[in-house]
Amino acid sequence: MTVFNGMSGRTLILTAVFGLGLPLAGFTSPTVADEHRVTGEAPGAFVVEDGRVDPNTYEGYIAYTRVCMACHGPDGLGSSFAPSLIRAAERRGWADFAGTIAAGREVQPGQVMPSFADDPFVLANMENIFSYMRARGEGGLGRGRPKIIESMQEEAEAPQEEAEAPQEEAETDEAVHDEKADG
Repeated sequence: MTVFNGMSGRTLILTAVFGLGLPLAGFTSPTVADEHRVTGEAPGAFVVEDGRVDPNTYEGYIAYTRVCMACHGPDGLGSSFAPSLIRAAERRGWADFAGTIAAGREVQPGQVMPSFADDPFVLANMENIFSYMRARGEGGLGRGRPKIIESMQEEAEAPQEEAEAPQEEAETDEAVHDEKADG
């Protein structure tokens, strides 16, 4: 028989958790709870700050709600006929997640996830959907439509504006050339 010196099991567990500095749900500091990052170039990278997300994770939300939500339920939580994609992203990893989207999968006899290999929108957003699912599962992203982190949105728009500028200049040059030819 084990004796805990008068401490209850619950007290002992709490003492061990706090003594080791392990976070306990609901007792983490606001700065830790409000900012989550899985960075890098690998699929599944995301940033969540104060309930706002990076642009790619936001695009994952948009793609998920457009294509996946009807079967997998709001926010990736699953439904009576399709499993939670949050858990799938956590357990299966990128390769299996992407393979299932592309090839489909028979979940149970008579219950099949279709292949999206012929859907360019889904294929272009698989990594974003994976990032959104990971952010929901491990990044502290709550339910509902997230907002984009403003500073990251500005960074994402800057390369687009630079790419559009030469084309606008070329169009202006063509118009001037056409006017000279007409006049």
